[in-house]
Amino acid sequence: MSTSASSPDRLNAADIAAVLDRFGGQDLLARGAVNILSLAAIRERASERWPRRRPDVWAYTERKLAEHLTFQDLSQRVGETDYLIAMTSEDGMAAQAMTLKVLEEVLLHFLGAAEQGDLRVRAVTGLNGNEVSCAPLDPRAILKARKTAPVPAKAPEPAPDIDPAEEKRRNPHMFATGSGLTLRIDFAVEPVISLRHGVAAALRIEPTVTETVSGRVIPTRAFVKLSDGDLATIDMATLHYAGLYLPRVDAPAARPLIVPVSFRTMAANKGRQALIAAAGEAQGRMKRGLLIELVDVDRGTPPGRLIEVCGLLRTLCRGVFARVQSSRDEMALFKEARLAGVTLDAAEFAGDDARLAAAMLDLGKQAKGQTPLIAVQGLASQVMFAVAETAGLTHASLRTAPATLATAAA
Repeated sequence: MSTSASSPDRLNAADIAAVLDRFGGQDLLARGAVNILSLAAIRERASERWPRRRPDVWAYTERKLAEHLTFQDLSQRVGETDYLIAMTSEDGMAAQAMTLKVLEEVLLHFLGAAEQGDLRVRAVTGLNGNEVSCAPLDPRAILKARKTAPVPAKAPEPAPDIDPAEEKRRNPHMFATGSGLTLRIDFAVEPVISLRHGVAAALRIEPTVTETVSGRVIPTRAFVKLSDGDLATIDMATLHYAGLYLPRVDAPAARPLIVPVSFRTMAANKGRQALIAAAGEAQGRMKRGLLIELVDVDRGTPPGRLIEVCGLLRTLCRGVFARVQSSRDEMALFKEARLAGVTLDAAEFAGDDARLAAAMLDLGKQAKGQTPLIAVQGLASQVMFAVAETAGLTHASLRTAPATLATAAA
């Protein structure tokens, strides 16, 4: 495929625009998921030998792309030295890290080193007619994120335009149930790490629900015993707190936000209306940056109802995940729902690493090829990241203590 460039940061390529348009180009651009790697350094070193070496360089690059991309991602050569990569499973820094990793491996193979000046990567920032606009990326920033992200020292700070006092007002949240119990919800924020690329690909809100009198933590699996109204209160408080971390519309490469809510709440029209109300004026941000995680879908859920609810939610947010209860039974249910991902909560295994490892292996086997993202959350130790990756999972997170509980313990 040929392409011409009117300047170093602009590509004039109708075919690129057409390909991206078929894959939801504007949405991918908004998520910071489209990048271009350049093999110009190899052409420069090869000089007059480039025409003879070119087929081998292309073949090796495409082999590396096949190794690192999922079946749902897109790559295409756009000229002699440029490859466009559009990722459906990663955004922002994670997508940039994958692009840079491929380029590094190709440069090492053909040049013996990946020098800083040869790491030429660009982000595709706009489609205007037949013209694709790009911006250069700083490989040093990508490399730094890749090295430091797997061990988050603390939960991220709220968005800079949010008053810290507002965070304290929303966290914790207390309410009285219909049966007279007082429940307290403490929120934590977990960076979700891409196991393939070693960077924080998303943020996730984790609510901890505690009965104030006894101090007993109510696990998510026990939410089934709560009334619809009490469950909706937990979900709306979680969404309200999540609004502090929702990416801004003008920050397209920001990490998306995963928020767990109940299928029971979202299956009711009243629950979806409450979701819209909670978003308020941030509906554009919610559509671009919010991923809903349905925590109580099981094999008793009517498939048609799940498909309907997921379809309705996708009109309000960026995508829908489902938490797995028993992967062997549920993947058939999930198959038609067009999920963005499935999740497994390590906390359900009560520190039994052997049983957790077996569950991850089963999930990786059952979910492979069914959904772009397969994640385990709530790990107690980063040691289990390697087990998750071996099992075929794509993302993992460590359980982070709620800020309010951590403050109280201090």
